[in-house]
Amino acid sequence: MMRTLFNNTLVLMIMFLVASCSCSDGVEELSGGYFLRMEGKDLNDILCSHADGKEIPSNVLTYNSNEDFIIASQKPRATDDPLYTPVVYYNGRDSIYYWLIVHSKKLTLGPMSKHDFDVARQRYNVPSALVLKPLDWQ
Repeated sequence: MMRTLFNNTLVLMIMFLVASCSCSDGVEELSGGYFLRMEGKDLNDILCSHADGKEIPSNVLTYNSNEDFIIASQKPRATDDPLYTPVVYYNGRDSIYYWLIVHSKKLTLGPMSKHDFDVARQRYNVPSALVLKPLDWQ
């Protein structure tokens, strides 16, 4: 009886450890079916729960959202993750890029330069109050 209790407890502890290791460090729901997945220093991305949504690949540095838009800055990792759609980074992987998701048009713009990002914000009437903020855990 005591041995069975010990074995059951051990199995439950192992299952808990395995489950906790496979989860993200943090997830924040954004808008339009998107969420920010935080998995560590260089593994933060914005993903969509809908099949037709596009992602913002790692590594997201700053972000914000309201019911109409998601904005983000991102510095690409040294190599592409095979799970992502390949992205062309015109200024190389050492630059910071900006992204804009417009929910009403199902449009993901990026990667963009800061200048192009500012132009896109004006074009799609992104409120000036929607400013980029660092990830909560940084």
